[in-house]
This record gives sequence, structure tokens and C-alpha cells, in this order.
Amino acid sequence: MSFGHRRPLGSSPLRSSLSTLGASLLAFALCTATAARSAHASPVLLAGDGTEKVHSTHVALLSSGGTNVVTVLPDYQGSLAAFAVVLPVPSDVTASRVVSLKRDFVDRLETVSAPRFAEFWEMDPCEKGKAEQDWERDLSVGSSPGLLGSVDMGPTKKIAEELLIDVAATTKAGEYTFQVADSAEAVKRLLEGKQMTLPAGGEASLEEYGGKGYKFIVAFVDSNRVELIGGDRAQLSPIRYWTNEDASSVPARFGLPSAAANQELFVYTLVPDQRMQVTNYPTKAAPTNVTVDFAVKERMGEFYDAVYDRFAEKNPGTFLLEYAYSTAGCGKPCPTEPLLPSELMSLGGDVIDSKLPKSEVSPKPADPTPEEEAAFKASLEGKSPKEKADAKKEWDTDRQTIASRRALLARHKYVLSRLHYRYAKAQLPQDPALGPGGSIRGGVALPIGAEGAADASVSASSENEFTTRYNNLHPSISQEKCDAPERYRWGKAPRSYRGSKKVWVASDLSRKNRKQIALENAVISPVADLGVAGKAAAPAPAAATPAPEPEKKGFCAYAPSSSVGSWGALVGLFLALGFARARRQRLGN
Repeated sequence: MSFGHRRPLGSSPLRSSLSTLGASLLAFALCTATAARSAHASPVLLAGDGTEKVHSTHVALLSSGGTNVVTVLPDYQGSLAAFAVVLPVPSDVTASRVVSLKRDFVDRLETVSAPRFAEFWEMDPCEKGKAEQDWERDLSVGSSPGLLGSVDMGPTKKIAEELLIDVAATTKAGEYTFQVADSAEAVKRLLEGKQMTLPAGGEASLEEYGGKGYKFIVAFVDSNRVELIGGDRAQLSPIRYWTNEDASSVPARFGLPSAAANQELFVYTLVPDQRMQVTNYPTKAAPTNVTVDFAVKERMGEFYDAVYDRFAEKNPGTFLLEYAYSTAGCGKPCPTEPLLPSELMSLGGDVIDSKLPKSEVSPKPADPTPEEEAAFKASLEGKSPKEKADAKKEWDTDRQTIASRRALLARHKYVLSRLHYRYAKAQLPQDPALGPGGSIRGGVALPIGAEGAADASVSASSENEFTTRYNNLHPSISQEKCDAPERYRWGKAPRSYRGSKKVWVASDLSRKNRKQIALENAVISPVADLGVAGKAAAPAPAAATPAPEPEKKGFCAYAPSSSVGSWGALVGLFLALGFARARRQRLGN
């Protein structure tokens, strides 16, 4: 069995997004979840001098058509002498099914699905029409006007855009030497041969999971290729394997002997048409569409850690759903572009495709249209017979490549779900089990009214559209010089805004200071799940006023200058910096 099924070729992409789960929706999803579950990866044991620790583990599963591709990325704290990573895997995994990836692929999963800071500006009350949103631009592959046509490369050459899309999977070599051991005893022999020690309790973990039928990947690390991230902490590369076996649980307890006092677990699932959740622990959606102070913007990690800790205090033993959205999109707003075809292939799409019949991977191209035939014949004018034959061969090859890539784009559409749990040993009495949940919507509704309150509810939906979003509002400061001003239309930044439009996200959560942000000072709208009543909004920096139009003279232009204006801007800058510093101090009180 697997988490999902393969989408039929040519079916339309699912447009999905995240939402928060109420108790009734959770009960509905649990009751309707099928028994289909997939083999899944786990946190890891570290072997070296016996003192190594893991603070966070990111686990990604791409599942389709009965094949499950699992990617495991732990962090590391300890000596940079020789050490090894050990993780349990299903019994059909062999060394040939194990590779290492670039860390970028898991980092992209984290960024796309992360809780985000969303800014909304009030539209000029005298401007007509509805407020525009940044996400109304389609960022997905295939969104540009030329995708189904061609890219103009000059007066005589046009190249179909599909030919320019990177669909190749990428692996990384050199950081690990992999061996697959059939038993706990075999693992211990491999480690003893390298003079490596398991942490206290590590042998018991090996015996327990070996008794359940697991094999073990032993990845010996070349510490010269490890990237340091400060002190004795390092970034490892992801380990990817694939399996056709089924398992009902995530063997997360296996790694407890190597875990720090609190271990951070992030699980990302990529399954066609299906959101995933934990079925033997409560799963609840993160508080979303909450209005927050502007100072949260550049401190999203510290802020979200405070949100998570408060949530966990009030909902012990609960996994937090932080994202559920189609890979065709990336939320509202998008912190980055959606996952690229090459990234989906590297996370396991290449394995899925390797098991498909050739007719599905390389379907026969559709017959050319009369217009395409005419354009091709016109391109042959004045060419020799050999040049015409070569051109025809190239045309046929390109048409086949286009058909194959269109089929790939249609085939590799998934729902990306993100689940998050921070736990100590006592808070994980059993391994989490994964199963499908119903489609939900939340965290995507727009602010309305003078207070800019946004609908924070989560509800069942025909599509998955859920993001964890924290909003900040910029009221209009324009003078109302019209008869019928229309207030409180919240949208994207005005053209006059000169600040960064980066969407800040909560990332690298295991290394953030969890005590810097006081929620009562940072949260404006009330949040029952956090027990926060909310507070009055502090004024956010106003949108910049339009710069004066340069005076044009002939072919040259200049902008008038003023020493008084420059000094005024400098004084304003110091006042703004002082105001921001004071607000940051209030947030920490």
C-alpha cells in the first residue's frame, strides 16, 4: 500500500492550500482515513564517541503508485572526529537504493511550507477597483505565456519552453559511505570495526527495531565534508532511500538515545491529491491568520517558537499541521517559487518514473497542427536535402521531448503536507502513525474592515489550501481628495513602497531563542488556542510616499535636491530607528 495513487496522465492539477483543524474536522478526518499507510523514515542514532546529539530531524516522503521514497536530514552536535548515522529502513532496502542529496532540496521544502509573515497595505481610498494581491501572479512552472508555445531566440529560431525546463534529478556524493546491515549485531560489528560507540540506550534501540523486521542503513561520515553552522553543530546532507514495503508507523522512538533534551521533528509528505496527518496522536492545525506587531517581521523564528511552546502547553501530545497545499502553488503569500520539477524528481520523482512503462514516461506526441506544419515547412526554405533531413530529425526529437516533459509535469502533482512535533522521551510513548486526512482550507482569507481581522477558522474544502500565516497591516496615509472614498481594502504594497518585499518565514527553529518574544506583546488579534487576548496595534511604518517626478530636459533628466529635505530625511531615519528599537524592547518584556 502507499499514501496515494498515481494521477492519471493528463488530469488537471489540484490547487491546494493550508488550514487549521477544529476538533470536529479532526474527528471527521480520523474517521474517514483509510488503512493505507506507507513505509516511512525515522529520526536517527549517531555513533562516534557516544556523546553526539540530534536537535532536529527533517523527514520527507514522496509516495506514488506503491513506491515510497524517503529522505532523512538530521542536524548534528558533537565531535567532528569520525562518526556515523544509523537509521532503520524496511527490509527490501539495499545499498543500491540509498543515495545522498544536496541539503538544498530539504531546505526548499522547509521554506515553501514554513509559517510566514504577511504584510497588507490599505489601497488608496480614492483609487477605484479592488485591492490586488501579490499571489495573483502565477509563479508555477507553466505559468508563463510561452510555455505552450515557444521562446523567441531570434529572427529564425524559436525554442519551445518545455525544452528549457530542468527535470533532471540530482544526487550528492562524497559525504557518506553507505552500508546496509541486516541485523542489530551486524550494525554493532560495523561500528566496532571503526572504533565508534553508540549512545546509552542505542543498543536497546537496535535490538527493538531489528526485532520488528527493520534493516539498518549505516552511513559513515567524512567529517571533512561536513558544513559547520556554529560551535560544535554541523549540517549533514540528506540521506534518501526507496522501498516498496508498507509500514504503519514512523519509527521515531528509535532515535531517542541520540536526541537532545527536546527533539524537533518535521515531517513533509508529498502524496498525489492527499493531505497526510498523524492518526494515533491528535493532529491540529497551527493558529493562523493572526494579526501581529510589525516587529515580528524579522524575528519570525523566535516568535513562532513562542507560539509553538504556548500551543504545546495547552495541547500536550499534539502534532501541529503547519501547511497543506498543492505543489502547483506555494501559499498566500509565497515565500519563494513553488517546488521545481528537478526538485520533485530529486526528492523521489525519478524513482517513481523508473517503474513506469515507457509509453507513460514518453508518450507519443500529438499530431502537429496545420500552423505548426506550415511554420516548419517555411523554416526549410533554401536548405539543402541534408539540412532538411537534419532539421526534420531535430524537429521530431524536440516534439518527443516536449510531449515527455508535459507528461512529467502533469504526472508529478502532489499535496505537500508539513507536520511538526517537539518532544522529549516521555512525550513520545509510541511511534507516530501516518494516514490520509480530509482536504481543508484556512490561513488564506483576506483581512477585512478597519481592524483588518481575517478569518482564522479552518474548514473542510474540496482542495487543500492551508498556510500558517501571521499578518501585519499598513493603513493608508493618503489624503482623501475624492467625494466617495472607499476604505479598508487590503492588498499588496503600493508602487511607491521602497522597502523589501521579501516574505519572512520561521526557519531553523531548533536554534532560535525560545524566550525572547512575549506573545502578549506581539499578538494583536485574540487567539483562543493560545490563550492570548490580543492587544492594541502599534503603528507600523507608513508606506513610502512617491518620489518626486524628475524634471525632464531634452534627453536628460534630473531630480531637484534640497539640503533641508536631506536633513529632514536623516532626522526621520533616526526617529524611525529609535521607534523600532523601543518596540523590540517592548516585545521582549
